[in-house]
Amino acid sequence: MKKLICLALSLCSLCACNDSDFLKENADDFLTVDNSYLNASQFRTGLNEFYRIVRQNYNFRDDPNYFFQFGIGTDIMFRPVSDMDMYTDWSLVNSTTDIYRVVYGRHFGMLYNVNTLLKQTENPDVRWSNEAEKLAAQAEARFFRGYCYRYLGFLFGGVPILTEPVGTPSLAYTRDSREDVYRQCIEDFDFAAKNLPVSVTEPGRVVQAAAYHYLAEMYIALGDETGDKSMYQKAIDAASMVIDQKVGEYHLMTERFGWRKDVAGKDAFWDLFQMKSEDGFSNFSYQTGNKESIWVIQVDKFVQGGLNDGLATRTDQERVFWPAFWGTTKFGYDGNARDWTGRGISWVRPTPYFCYDLWGKSGSEDQRNAEFNINRIYRAPKPIVNGVEVDDPNKVYETGVTLEDGTNIVVKLRPGDIIKKEWLTTRQDTMERFYPRIMKCGSDWHYAAEPANGFVMEWYAIRLAETYLIRAEAYLKNDNKDKAAADINVVRNRANAKPVEAADVNIDYLLDERARELYAEEFRTLTLCRMGLLYDRVKRFGYEASAKTVRERNNLGPIPQSVIDANSQAEFPNNPGF
Repeated sequence: MKKLICLALSLCSLCACNDSDFLKENADDFLTVDNSYLNASQFRTGLNEFYRIVRQNYNFRDDPNYFFQFGIGTDIMFRPVSDMDMYTDWSLVNSTTDIYRVVYGRHFGMLYNVNTLLKQTENPDVRWSNEAEKLAAQAEARFFRGYCYRYLGFLFGGVPILTEPVGTPSLAYTRDSREDVYRQCIEDFDFAAKNLPVSVTEPGRVVQAAAYHYLAEMYIALGDETGDKSMYQKAIDAASMVIDQKVGEYHLMTERFGWRKDVAGKDAFWDLFQMKSEDGFSNFSYQTGNKESIWVIQVDKFVQGGLNDGLATRTDQERVFWPAFWGTTKFGYDGNARDWTGRGISWVRPTPYFCYDLWGKSGSEDQRNAEFNINRIYRAPKPIVNGVEVDDPNKVYETGVTLEDGTNIVVKLRPGDIIKKEWLTTRQDTMERFYPRIMKCGSDWHYAAEPANGFVMEWYAIRLAETYLIRAEAYLKNDNKDKAAADINVVRNRANAKPVEAADVNIDYLLDERARELYAEEFRTLTLCRMGLLYDRVKRFGYEASAKTVRERNNLGPIPQSVIDANSQAEFPNNPGF
């Protein structure tokens, strides 16, 4: 009995102990943040995950809705198969549209991990080589936090700002203001700009120039949001850090370069978008000599993890943005893709405004509109014999065509003959098969000569040409049209385009120039939402069905209904009109 009393007293003493270290669980037999991230190399593993998640914004699944942010339904592109497709018909966009749930969750999921990793950097058990190593890891993590809030703020406006790990679930989140979201972005990008490395040996890792680029853009956004014009000068200063080579050697590529520089009849702009060679040489990479490249989304068909799980055999630029001319059974084509045709499936078509008006405004000298950069002339192909294309100048293809006036004719073509526009009279002809093909979105060769799954091309997240256009926007809004025109003309000069006069520079001209330079690169939808001009530009320049259905509410995306429902213990209003 005495022994039992002593044991009971001992247990009482143990339970009464308030020493938190004594009570803390030691996770010796399973992984936690506390024991998984204890040195720089382990933090590198965690940081690499953020790059993988960002890559999902560029190449996620075979579904055109996942490419909405590139500008589907805006002034420059639309879904052509049916006028009832999402974004072609803007009335179909609402708070239950699933893509908004996907991107909202993707970026808040990354924010959770960023904040968790940042907290761990302050754990005294972490073995840093020096303070600079710690600051660099924090800077990289904060770059991605800024990236997330930039995306969310541009698309949705105000969202909850979280800068600490979330320990317990909550049903009472509320929306912070868009202004505060932008200020958080500026704080994070400013820290990243000061503490990231100037250069790296690993392609695709972010550097100071990337942070300064986004910092400049965020200062413009904050100036627009608050009316504080001093922000525009700060944007100019941030962009100048990159343009003036204060954070690394950057310049536009004006001479032929890369592994295909000897291909005749092309230019440096064409070289920028050549797929990685079979032996791994990347034209996109800063490390191989592309000094215009600031941040590139990395993909590789031949490396484990080099592509996303949802699309593990290819990237989708070609399928999304190229027409399916190979799929016709007219004019000598047999419905099978060839190595040089690629395998576009016309998910997204450039608008008439992009195809014609925008280039008419730019002038005929603009090489970005040259045939080798935008293919407008389609020709009858060579015949295939025993699975191989052969030269046969005597081959004649006969195709029955009904002209627009109802006349039936038989078109006879030899290989290489031009397919005339007046023979393209069906909706499928002009909407899916034959329309201007933006060559930077695809390739005239494919791995193993296999167009279905042999296309894998990197993406530019940031290119110096855009930094010039960001600074031009800041100059314009800071009432300095002369310097705005000068920056725009640096970009235009590379294309041999006629310089713009300062008097002609306005926000419409700037957006036109962004389209000419950055089509299928920039997230056009986010740019227009940032400026509050999506409705205006679509109404004036969008495809007819898009222009009829777009509403002012579309200047922001809808907050996902699932997010509103999850915050049942607080007011979480949707954006106006939704």
